[in-house]
Amino acid sequence: MTKSLESKKANSPPDKNQSAPTPSLDNMTIRVLLVEDNPGDAFLIQGMLGVSRSDDPRQYRLTHVDTLENALEVLQQKDFHVILLDLSLPDSHGLQTLEKVLVHAATLPIVVFTGLDDETVAMKAVQQGAQDFLVKGQVTPGSLVHAIRYSIERQQNELALKQ
Repeated sequence: MTKSLESKKANSPPDKNQSAPTPSLDNMTIRVLLVEDNPGDAFLIQGMLGVSRSDDPRQYRLTHVDTLENALEVLQQKDFHVILLDLSLPDSHGLQTLEKVLVHAATLPIVVFTGLDDETVAMKAVQQGAQDFLVKGQVTPGSLVHAIRYSIERQQNELALKQ
């Protein structure tokens, strides 16, 4: 199942032919792929991204899928700025989920967003290529927005250094 949702401020239609992210995220729509099998958690994340200060010009377009297979299909069809990835899905579990996504989206920043509060798994996820590791239930709207924004900035910096 794939659902596309927008924060209340977003008003432009998605463009799958849009070029890579621009250096500044200040006044743009950030396209987020949410890979989450729990509809309640997906709803909470949508709410967190829809909540922003009135002076915050960032907007979020959220595409929600509930399996790894659907995520890999959507990644071939659309461009995203960031992936929010749950590690426990019906068709994949644990760090193997991250590994499989990295094969198909090596240049996209990935923020692991899971219920597993395990520092060892968090370190391994970051070592394997995740930009951040967030634990469900410990995240505020502000910390989620910061994790998304900082992960995109870090990934852009890393790519620029490699060039």
